[in-house]
Amino acid sequence: MAYTKIHAVKATVHKAIAYICSPDKTDGSLLISSYGCSPETAHFDFKFALSKTSHNDENKAYHLIQSFLPGEVDFDTAHQIGMELAEKF
Repeated sequence: MAYTKIHAVKATVHKAIAYICSPDKTDGSLLISSYGCSPETAHFDFKFALSKTSHNDENKAYHLIQSFLPGEVDFDTAHQIGMELAEKF
């Protein structure tokens, strides 16, 4: 059964992105995609966007996590589901 979690990033976006994009967890960075920014510059994009808002929310970003049992879905299907979730969120 699929597992989905949305985790708020409250502290350091740069460290969260480094953790999320760890080559050990992403098949050598093969399993990384982004929406509206590149993984290499995402922390700058988030910092810029946050500097332009007056909203005083403690959440600086959100980390969408999905996991499937081995063999439950193929890579393309898992990626499609993740992109749809990100777009809706």
